[in-house]
Amino acid sequence: MASKNSGRKQTPPGGAGMSRREALRQAQAAQAAHQKRVRLALIVVCAVAIIAVIVVVALGATGRIGRGTDEPTATNLGEQITPPHANADGSGILSPLNSNDSAPTLVIYEDYQCPICQTYEEQLGPVFSSLASSGQIRIEYRTRTFLDQNLEQLNAAKGTAESSKRAAMAAVCADQVGKFQEYHDAAYAAAPAQEGDGYTEEQLRSEIAEAAGITGDDLTTFQSCVDENQAQTFVENVEQAGMDAGVTATPTFQVNGNPVSFQGVDITSEESVLEAIRAAA
Repeated sequence: MASKNSGRKQTPPGGAGMSRREALRQAQAAQAAHQKRVRLALIVVCAVAIIAVIVVVALGATGRIGRGTDEPTATNLGEQITPPHANADGSGILSPLNSNDSAPTLVIYEDYQCPICQTYEEQLGPVFSSLASSGQIRIEYRTRTFLDQNLEQLNAAKGTAESSKRAAMAAVCADQVGKFQEYHDAAYAAAPAQEGDGYTEEQLRSEIAEAAGITGDDLTTFQSCVDENQAQTFVENVEQAGMDAGVTATPTFQVNGNPVSFQGVDITSEESVLEAIRAAA
């Protein structure tokens, strides 16, 4: 999220010759710097919100705000779904790779528009997947979509408004046809090269779906789900749960509500990564 030079075809931060550990270290430093900016931004947002409330109250008192009948309504909102791999309280999606229900659950808060999330996914995603497949951990994905607000103007200029939310909904739709993990990974592989570029409808409906292996009748089902926004309620509930949990930055890693840090961890070693996860359990 804090980096603007990560993408599908770019080398990790620092250049092609840099080690994966150093690339991740730089990503962690960028994330820490971003969190400071987020805190400052929240202060500004709160101040603006207070001013806005005062203006609304003042205008309402003078009768300058009408009560028009044209209330905003959702368009193309089909029957809402709960994905097959939703967790018990609907606050996230469990990876289909999970093979041991008693293993510690690594919760990953992520935003599909977040460049640092893409860097972590590139560096640690295969390790997490291997650990889940071998039954040593469980993975649970929880999307945040606040970058839709942070990047609103940039997305709008590119015609890719609400890219975070739309990508999250598309991934949920992919779970309906048994391709969540594949779509999740393909979406990050196709992540915008520059923060603010966002995802086009063609990418989400067709290109990433094709990369995830969604074809035939499954593709028809998937695209219908996307077109009718059938995952909207689920994704909005996941977003609200993330807000309620106080998660304000992505990526955020937790086990049992405890933060997991991979700083100083040999990310090429499954044993080292697993040790860091277990230490937070």
